[in-house]
Amino acid sequence: MSEDLEVTETLDGDVRVVQVSGECDADEAGTLARTLAAPFDGTVLGVVVDLSRVTFADSAFLHTLIEAHRCHLAADVPFVLAEPHFTVRRLLDLTDTARFFTVAPTTTAALEKVRGARSDGHHAR
Repeated sequence: MSEDLEVTETLDGDVRVVQVSGECDADEAGTLARTLAAPFDGTVLGVVVDLSRVTFADSAFLHTLIEAHRCHLAADVPFVLAEPHFTVRRLLDLTDTARFFTVAPTTTAALEKVRGARSDGHHAR
């Protein structure tokens, strides 16, 4: 039985939080990509992607995260992955891509990384 992908957005003050739930494969990656590609209009300090409820992730999901990260870097907007579910963590570890992302153990920690990065003028790390 598959769990449909659900992607929701909220604002935590001046940080966009994207909650991803369910299974993300090639058929669903476009939904996530569209959400993460929201325009950089200067109204938010950064983006936190909560991955605590992702139950399946494949290479299309990973490609979507990499592309979103690249776009956020180019726009000088911090992009932090929060609470990656063990399936996501395993994918990042197996592909040796975890080092390209800023990853926080909790959403709260991710929000702090975004706000800290913006206050000191640097990207989250």
